[in-house]
Amino acid sequence: MAGSYLNGKVVDSLGGGICQVSTTLYNAVLRAELEVTQRYNHSMIVTYVDPSADAAIAESSGKDFKFVNNLDTPIYIEGIIDGKRITFNIYGQETRSSDRQVTYESKVLEVINPPGEILYAEASQPIGYLVKGDSAHIGYKAQLWKVVTENGVEVERTQVNSSSYKMVPSSYHVGVATADPNAYTAIIDAINSGSVANVRNVIAIVAQQQAAAMAAAAAGQ
Repeated sequence: MAGSYLNGKVVDSLGGGICQVSTTLYNAVLRAELEVTQRYNHSMIVTYVDPSADAAIAESSGKDFKFVNNLDTPIYIEGIIDGKRITFNIYGQETRSSDRQVTYESKVLEVINPPGEILYAEASQPIGYLVKGDSAHIGYKAQLWKVVTENGVEVERTQVNSSSYKMVPSSYHVGVATADPNAYTAIIDAINSGSVANVRNVIAIVAQQQAAAMAAAAAGQ
């Protein structure tokens, strides 16, 4: 069990995190200049590689990573696990000139920032209950480019892929249970505003009113 993306949320699932394996192999394959025949980006951005340098696999959505040996000789792929670190080495007959250098550049075309938060009313929890759910994810549109240099001079620049990552706002769960109809209306209005700052403000006001009421009751006794 580990974290994975599902419908714009991070959830625990069997095999979660396996895309770090496919992504590492993808980057090794690119540097070996083997032919990639199938590659998908994640639904939301990942942090362990640059945008468009990832390779997601998910059986439920038909995402897979595939490549072929387009060389004239066999290759040998070695995977090494060292704790939480994985390394892929690809061995084969080197036919490329030692003056040839291959690098990959990530190019971000668009950054899409979340406009606010998603607030969920929790009828089973009292006003004052405020728990953060999912964190925000910035949306991106990006490309990966292959850059080839010979003797330090660029001779080739080719687009490898393009990727689109969803923007997802952060979410909060807000308690709305109260016997005070005015407090209920205020917290619902704050939720509908889509601002967690407004929710916190209403929670503070309700807490002050409740404290004042308790103090008045105590004074009356």
